[in-house]
Amino acid sequence: MKSIKEEIISTDSINKSKFVNYLIPVSDLDDTLSKLNNLRKLYSDASHHCFAYILGNNQEIQKYSDDGEPSHTAGLPILEVLKKHNLTNILSVTIRYYGGTKLGAGGLTRAYTKSCAESVALSTFTTLANYTHLRVKISFDHIGHVEKYIRDNYDLVDTTYDNFVNYTINIKSSDLEDFQNSLTEFTKGSALFNIIKTYDIYK
Repeated sequence: MKSIKEEIISTDSINKSKFVNYLIPVSDLDDTLSKLNNLRKLYSDASHHCFAYILGNNQEIQKYSDDGEPSHTAGLPILEVLKKHNLTNILSVTIRYYGGTKLGAGGLTRAYTKSCAESVALSTFTTLANYTHLRVKISFDHIGHVEKYIRDNYDLVDTTYDNFVNYTINIKSSDLEDFQNSLTEFTKGSALFNIIKTYDIYK
């Protein structure tokens, strides 16, 4: 599964109707519904706000809406584009301004498919990775070499000082063993590691 790095907006005109598609990375259902409602307010004068979203690391939650368009001509085609590209934690909303010319069921399906697909084509994808949030305690004797190593290679969140130097770090779980081995070597075995939590994130 993958998601996208940032929001994408694409616009298309088909037979005098204007289609504006938003492709938005989302974190959970509350975030999804909030962003959907914001777009409905922003484009309150539009004819339709058709959408689809997929949530969960295994695409457990899927929903779509035709928002007044003929059944299965809008929301479902958008959902199918998202599924085709193995996307999750994603919301796609296509706002339509009706231009006076009917497109028919086939034409609508093609239009909504195209609106979402064009945004996907512009996207930068992210993949799911497991991270470890941990603290490392070392003596002041080793601060120079260790701190440079951490700053150059990992996400240093915080540094505090008491009788020791305490680093709070986010690190890819797959890199954890190498990290611990390196710090053990740098500190001659005196570094202390405290794993706070592990978590999944799209990066």
